[in-house]
Amino acid sequence: MSKVKVLRCMLFRKNGLYIAACLDLTLAAQANTPLEAKNKLDSQVKDYLQEALEDECYAYDLLNRKAPFSWWVRYYSMFAVIKFISIFRQKSGKSPEIFEQQSNNYCH
Repeated sequence: MSKVKVLRCMLFRKNGLYIAACLDLTLAAQANTPLEAKNKLDSQVKDYLQEALEDECYAYDLLNRKAPFSWWVRYYSMFAVIKFISIFRQKSGKSPEIFEQQSNNYCH
């Protein structure tokens, strides 16, 4: 039976680039568009998980890397702002985004 783990990710703009970051694996990708940044991160996550799961000795450590505290502060700040905005049903095309990346066969 395979396990499914939801990975916490965020997308934001910094210095003219879009940055997609996976907080649970400490991975990040940058690009000129949000979609390109998310696609790059998706590819990184898939490659990282494949490599990590091939090495059983280090799989636990590789799959349980946590992002720096500053990333978590940004993530939960963005989460709170997005939830607050959604309460009042305001739409903003350039607002930060929180998204989830599902991963099959993720070990704890």
